[in-house]
Formats: sequence, C-alpha cells, structure tokens
Amino acid sequence: MDRSHRGSRAFDPLAKMQPIRTAETATLGDHMHFPGCRFLLTCALCGWSKSYRVELMIQRLRELRAGGYATTLSQAAARVGWNCPACHRVKWRGEFAFPAGMDEREYKRLANLYRN
Repeated sequence: MDRSHRGSRAFDPLAKMQPIRTAETATLGDHMHFPGCRFLLTCALCGWSKSYRVELMIQRLRELRAGGYATTLSQAAARVGWNCPACHRVKWRGEFAFPAGMDEREYKRLANLYRN
C-alpha cells in the first residue's frame, strides 16, 4: 500500500489557506462565527504566511495582559515583533482563514460540535 497518499482530511501546511472576508473591526472573538478557522499572519511585503489557532492566541494575549477576545485582527498582527523569515522586514497583516481542503461537510460538523 502506498503511504504517500494522506487522504482528503489530512492537513497540508503547504496548501493555500482560504481567506475569510471580515470587517476591518473584526476581533479575535469573532472566530466563533467561523468554526475551524485559523488566524493567518501574512507578510504584507512578500506574502509569506503562517497560521495559528485563535484560541491559543487569545490565551497567550490574556496571559501577557495585552488583549483577549476584543483584540482586533490588525492589533494582533501589529503585536508580532519578529522579522519575516523570507524578506526580513516587519509589516504584518492578520485575517481569518480556513485550512485548505475544508469543505461544507466539515464546516457543519464543527458548527454542530461547538453549538452542542
């Protein structure tokens, strides 16, 4: 059996994330409206990106007493102090995104899980 095939549910970190359009005033707490979403940190200059679990970001901000659920996505991105690994400059933007391969069925499953 060929083990190189991971199946349709496997998370591929190199796959494209699917950005979610939100208002400029969207906060980290709004992630509950998008089950399964992640915070996508993107370099505004070169496009390098990395995703993070929103719950862990909120927890870390609360530990540092630097924010929480009411922190906007742009404020969360502005708190990143390290340079981009690709272009070595600092200009970050933040947005919510779904992992690649997440379909309608998985979205509904997660919504039911969070609701119950």
